Amino acid sequence: MNPNDFIHNADAPTPIVYIQYKGILDMQDIYETIADFFRRKKFKLYEKQQRLRRPSAFGAELMYSFEARRKIEDYYEWVVNINIETFDFKEIDVVLKDGTKKKMIKGRVWVQLYGTCVTDYEKIWEKSAFLAHLKSFYNKYVIRKRFEGVWWDELYYKIVLRLHALLKERLKMISEGYEHRHFSGVH
Repeated sequence: MNPNDFIHNADAPTPIVYIQYKGILDMQDIYETIADFFRRKKFKLYEKQQRLRRPSAFGAELMYSFEARRKIEDYYEWVVNINIETFDFKEIDVVLKDGTKKKMIKGRVWVQLYGTCVTDYEKIWEKSAFLAHLKSFYNKYVIRKRFEGVWWDELYYKIVLRLHALLKERLKMISEGYEHRHFSGVH
């Protein structure tokens, strides 16, 4: 019998959170903000893909794909995926308040954030059908409430939505501040 037949509730994804922005932005600042956020939260950040499409009459397209991982316990880990796509972008010179010139990007940006709470990330419980059955029982009856209520909520509210608010703040969008700051935990 295949061990995959018994696997139940192997991961729990969060809803996808989007940011759409049109204007002038500093892509290096966005990249450094994401890297610094995950470094402070003790995640390992991986750049999975970077793609540049040929410029059209409107401008070039860039796509970045990041994955951040943090092992919380021996049994589960958090995985956060970030996809950033820029459309119609052109490099422009911007004069800052102090009089210095800086290269920035003018165009449209689409950011997609979502996280997943992954159980048995080392695949220890999938070596045999018996262990897979134990994993299914453990997921269904022993840790289900903790998995769906505590681990998932911490990932969604403390990581995904905080990064979402931080990116909106760096882009100087309307919503500056983190509206979910009082949802979980003591601050």
